[in-house]
Amino acid sequence: MRTTGFRSMVLYILLAAFLGGLGYLLVNLFLNGGKWAMQPYNGHISGETSTVKLGDITDRDGSLLATTQDGTRLYSQDETVRRALLHTVGDPYGYISTSIQSTMSSKLSGYNIVTGLNNTFFNRLGSDIALTVDQDACAAAYNALGGKNGGVIVYNYQTGDILCKVSTPTFDPENIPEDLETNDAYKGAYLDNTLSSSFTPGSIFKIVTAAAAMERWPDSWSTITYSCSGSVELAGSDITCLHGNAHGTQDMAAALGNSCNVYFAQLANDLGAEALQAKAKEMGFNVSFDLNGISTMESTIDLAGANANQLGWAGVGQYTLLANPYHMMCLMGAIANGGEYVQPRLTQGADLLGEITGGSRQLVSSGEASQLKELLRSNVEYYYGDYLFPDGMNVCAKTGTGEVGEDKGPNCWMVGFCDSTVYPYAFAVVVEDGSGGIESAGSVVSAVLSALA
Repeated sequence: MRTTGFRSMVLYILLAAFLGGLGYLLVNLFLNGGKWAMQPYNGHISGETSTVKLGDITDRDGSLLATTQDGTRLYSQDETVRRALLHTVGDPYGYISTSIQSTMSSKLSGYNIVTGLNNTFFNRLGSDIALTVDQDACAAAYNALGGKNGGVIVYNYQTGDILCKVSTPTFDPENIPEDLETNDAYKGAYLDNTLSSSFTPGSIFKIVTAAAAMERWPDSWSTITYSCSGSVELAGSDITCLHGNAHGTQDMAAALGNSCNVYFAQLANDLGAEALQAKAKEMGFNVSFDLNGISTMESTIDLAGANANQLGWAGVGQYTLLANPYHMMCLMGAIANGGEYVQPRLTQGADLLGEITGGSRQLVSSGEASQLKELLRSNVEYYYGDYLFPDGMNVCAKTGTGEVGEDKGPNCWMVGFCDSTVYPYAFAVVVEDGSGGIESAGSVVSAVLSALA
């Protein structure tokens, strides 16, 4: 009897394990079946002669970006548009995992859990997707990059529509180069720099240092001054301003406009590592964001154990700091919106909008947002020049040159937004191996905003 009871117990355990495993499989099939069916290594799905008809992809104005004809995936008739939107639309083999053709392959194919990829009366395959991007603005960004590697991302901070998203290096998805895997010119071509990369921020991080001062000294931050003779010694080593410029006595508005390293290095030390680290995290550093189900690369800061010199360099956006373009765009949108950003979206409708993970959309207080807006507007009005941008946009911005060493030019940034109800655009542009924030990144911002205007 004991033997029979023992055997029964084992059978019940095995049955429970079987049912549990079956349940687990069914749940995952329901949640992930589309992803499994559309894996790029399935030859009948990805490639030049796919047997699955994917739906069309269009831009915000209905211009065709991708379609399927006779089993072949075709892209825009304009080569510049194809190159500019490669990382957004995707490649025929599904190698760019952050693209629409990869992340929304189930919808494009018309897959469902009942009929799979079979074309039936109840399930017409090849669903179309309309994107929020403007192909002309993307082409303008690609041309303005002038062959440099980098990332450009612009969105409407009121509606969340991403209007421009370009990453380089890139290639033509209709004429894939034979040396794509071996030519260094294409190194990193499968990576979307706007979402999946981070770069030394340089002086754009001074926005965060300024916000930390506003939080610490809400009534007196604007009157804090430091004297700049071109350099300052901290912990036995100098922190220098660009080209060794001596700016004299500076308050924050002048220091931000002049991008004075000496000012912000001393300010960072007066704030302390703990306060600067905490403010940076509040503003989205060390936090993962999400777009259409894609987790973006984190912007990072780690000031643990930093000495006075390292903390000073961190305060001006150097040391070990890294910034992600998508995050910086969201931060600019938050400042424009009174502190809270609108969730960006890449598809029209409510498909996979996504949310920030592990944080809040409130990146700065409303008071800090208003004060930062004034400072960033002053930068353009009195230091960069409104002539760079279309009339009436009231651009608020900060440039940055993130030094990377190794005999390479800096990461050149411009981040900001238009303080305008007609042109509610927030942007982040980074150009690798550039010559300067205004020259390299500012020219790209100007080209994109002109195209959108």
